[in-house]
Amino acid sequence: MPKADTFFLRTSIDTSGANYVSDDIDISAYTDPARGRVLVVDKAWVSFQTNGGGPILPADVGSGAASKSVGVQATSETQTALVKMNDNSLFLGMSLYAATIAGPIFSMLNTTSAMNPYETDSGFIIPTDKIHCALDVGSAWNAELSVGFCFEVHTEKLSLRRIQELLVSLTAN
Repeated sequence: MPKADTFFLRTSIDTSGANYVSDDIDISAYTDPARGRVLVVDKAWVSFQTNGGGPILPADVGSGAASKSVGVQATSETQTALVKMNDNSLFLGMSLYAATIAGPIFSMLNTTSAMNPYETDSGFIIPTDKIHCALDVGSAWNAELSVGFCFEVHTEKLSLRRIQELLVSLTAN
């Protein structure tokens, strides 16, 4: 159950061959970072399906023995590739690995990091005017995937204590 002052932002991105693909959610209408009004992400989720809207099937991975993977992230800054965990703008990251075995057997291993779903007590402060959602695949899937992002967020006027928390989180490594 969301808090009374929260709302949801959503986007989805389709894989495109073996490329890094991204999309920004423009949050500038909700924020004014220069005056201390920021967006705070309380919870975030990622979902996977084919871009036709159905579940991922063995044929989407390949025939015979095949495997595919996709890495996903959400950051508070524009990126050009998936970033490592020590990047201070990263607040959601996970990967999906799927494999088929020759014959009618299908096995799938979904590796989910502790960051999906992402949930905090006081939220991740987005000190910019966008949420950058991205994915990268190792090799093209037979049926391209659609990766959905959902964020439960609220706006906040930063107090001195929250500004200090933000500065520490941006510089700590």
